[in-house]
Parts: sequence; C-alpha cells; structure tokens
Amino acid sequence: MPQLLLILLFSILNLSLAAQVSVQDHIRNFAQDPDLAGAVISISVIDTETGRMVGGHQSQLTCIPASTQKLLTTAVAMDVLGEDHRFTTKLLVVGTIEDGTLNGDIHIVGGGDPSLGSPYLDGVPGLNKMMDRWRSAITSAGIRKVNGRVIGDGSYFGTDGPAGGWPWSDIGNYYGAGAYGLNIHENFYFLDFLQRGRVGDIPPIQRTRPEVPGLKLTNELRSGPRGSGDQAYIFGAPFGYDNFIRGTIPVGTGRFTIKGAIPDPALFTAQLLCRELKEAGVSVSLPAESNRTIGDTDLAKGQVIDTYISPPLSEIVDRTNLRSNNLYAEVLLREISKARGVETHELSSTKVVKDWLAAAGLPVGAVRLEDGSGLATRNFFSAEFMTSFLRHRRGELRWRASIPLAGRTGSMRGYLKGTVAEGRLRAKSGSLGAVRAYAGYADRKDGSQLAFAIMVNNFTIESRDLRNKMHLLMLEICRAQL
Repeated sequence: MPQLLLILLFSILNLSLAAQVSVQDHIRNFAQDPDLAGAVISISVIDTETGRMVGGHQSQLTCIPASTQKLLTTAVAMDVLGEDHRFTTKLLVVGTIEDGTLNGDIHIVGGGDPSLGSPYLDGVPGLNKMMDRWRSAITSAGIRKVNGRVIGDGSYFGTDGPAGGWPWSDIGNYYGAGAYGLNIHENFYFLDFLQRGRVGDIPPIQRTRPEVPGLKLTNELRSGPRGSGDQAYIFGAPFGYDNFIRGTIPVGTGRFTIKGAIPDPALFTAQLLCRELKEAGVSVSLPAESNRTIGDTDLAKGQVIDTYISPPLSEIVDRTNLRSNNLYAEVLLREISKARGVETHELSSTKVVKDWLAAAGLPVGAVRLEDGSGLATRNFFSAEFMTSFLRHRRGELRWRASIPLAGRTGSMRGYLKGTVAEGRLRAKSGSLGAVRAYAGYADRKDGSQLAFAIMVNNFTIESRDLRNKMHLLMLEICRAQL
C-alpha cells in the first residue's frame, strides 16, 4: 500500500475516533489530569429538556462555588422583586427655610441603590453629576445657607454591610465593600501609586480618587517583579478609617491603580455634598454626619426636594452577573429579605434564598449559603444542585441574558472567540483562593441545550492554567458527542 494512502487512512481513522469522543470522556480526562492531583472536583452536565445526565464526575460532592452563586441570588431577585423593580434615593430638608437660610438639616436618604453614582453603569449619573443634581435641588429650594448639617442616611439596610463570613483580607478592598442603605460610587475609591524601578522598594501613594475625608493609609506595600500584577491588599474594617496596605505591585515607571472600600458610604456621601455646597457658596454650619452617628431622626416632617430612581432591576442583574459585582449581589439579597418582611438586623441572612430554592422543588439538604455574592468561604453545594437549578430556570430568558456569553459579553468576552462556543455558551465564572468554578448553558449546533457546572477546589497549579483547562472542557461540552 503506498505510503501516502496509508497516512490518509490513518488520518481518517483518527478523525473518526476523535468524533466519537463523548462529553463524558472529556470530563473523565479533565478529572484525571495529573496537574489536578489532590484537587476536589465536582462536575455535572445535563440536558435541560429531559434532565438526562450527559456527563459528570462526583456530581453530588459539595464544593465552594465562589461567584457562580450569584446566579442563585439574581434569579431569586428577578422572581421575588420583578425585573422592573427600582431603588429610590431621596433628598429631604428637615426644618424651616427663612430668607434663604435652612434652620435644620439636609438628609440624603438611601433606598439601597447599588448603582447610585456608579462610574461604570450606562445611563447612570456619575458621582459629580449626582452632586450637581443635589446641589441644584437645594439651591432651587431657595437655600443659600444651612444652619445645621448634611446627613447621609443608610438606615434602610442597617449597619451589617460585609457578610460575616468574608475574609479580613477582602473587606478593605473594592470587591469586599459592604452593602448599605446608602451606597455611592459602588462604595469604592481609586488609590494611585507611583511605581518604582527596583524590586522591594516602597511605591509611594499619589492620591485617592475621590478624596475620602479622614482616611488614614499606612503604606507597607512593596514593588514586585515586572509583570507580577496587582498583589496588593487593603486591610480595613467597616466604619474604620485606619487602614493598612500590604502586598506588592509590579516595578515600573508609571502610575499603578488599585481600588479600596469606602469605610462609611453614608457619611462619605454627606461629606461630598457638604463640600459641593460650600464650593457653590452655600455655607453649612456643622460638619457632615451619618444617621449612624446622630441616631434616628423624624423624617416624616421633612420635605422631599429630589427623588432619584435607579435603572430597573434587570439592568442591576446584568451588572451583577456580567461583571461579577459583589456589592450588587449583596444589595439584592437584602432587598429580597426586605420584600419578604425580614427585620432589618437580619437582612443579610440567606434564609429567604434557601426557602425559595426549596419551594422550587430543588434539593437544598446539602446546600449552605452564607452571603449573596459567593465571596464567603463557607458557601457550598454540588455541581448537580447547580445544574438542577439551571434546568429549573432555563425558560427565564431575560435572566439568562445576564450570564456572560463566550466571545461576546462580560467576563467571557475575551474567551473562546472563533470557536463553536462563541455566541453559544453562557458561563458565569467564580474564583477565590484555590477555588475556580463555571456554570451556565451550552446551546449546541445539534439543537440540544445543556446545563453545566464545573467546580474545582483545593488546586495547586496556577489559576490561569486551570482556567484554560476549564475553557477547553466547556468547548468540548459544546461540540463533543453526547
């Protein structure tokens, strides 16, 4: 037999064998990868129409889900609150206005809106525009002098901002900013450093944007190797202004920016408005305060001079899932609880979500939820539970559109481009220390739709290497034999 013909026959045989490799085969190969020796792995892939298991590995084993948990919180929020639900923020004056002088206080009363003053959400007035709006409302009310205070009122959700299970190394950073009744600028500030050219040197702080009055930053940061990325952490407590910065940023010659959590968003909002008024020539006799520091005030006697209404919940859910924003997820959890009549001091409880899941007929016996975002390290459930949930929600098209689409949107925008998965695979990612997970849907060319969950805990390889392996597995879920 001629050599060329023999090569051709072997090629055809290899292609035929490759075409017969099933989703289950790829899952088995993934789970047996030597690079993942010792890792805890739970995988489930099912047909959403029939519920048939297409493939799996230890599918009933519970794992830490990280941010894939946001799928649960957002789905419950869409169902309980409705996709058109909106948050309101009110500006009130309490007192009397005589000859341009307010003898009383100005109150900014939050209604939990996580997008207030957001620098990222389209159509939302940014921080400066919100301050301009409120200053204009105050001067339009004839006020030229405030014989009193500007007060930020975050009592809507109480003081329980960060979830109790969040690590100390997280809560001073932007992704660990707590959820309060009055949130502003997504409760974070930019922190700029001037890079240094030698490993081990201390990169000096340049500034915070915006300025956070009273914030004290002790800089223990060091310069790391070139290309080492952001390894910096801000250590600070809610309502605490004495913060420490540790870790590294890479050497260089430019500016390097990280983001920190605003310690007291309600007070910060009042301070900003107070400064805005003074710059506009409206004097304020007393320092800005928050409801937490002055106690309860009878706002029933107040006059509302501005009401700001947030975008609809569907857009809030989009930002929650597409950008994996923890603040938005925690606000949704608290708003769900509030809608169910839960008392203020228990709004951060996850009981309402678990009750909803149980009422939907989902098996919650081995489910533990400590927050709404997945940042807590003691959340856990199995891949099989997640795919059961995804099957239950398969018909909710508006919610499903909030899940990142491979090659197109959100955290999956830059991945699996030019493959069969582009535009067909929706996947919510999750990552914590030694935790990586993906969950979502695959719309295959054969017309079937699969729900999948891939959860890996306690791995030791580089996180980006595991991410690449998981992306390859998701690609096979889209194209391999069922």
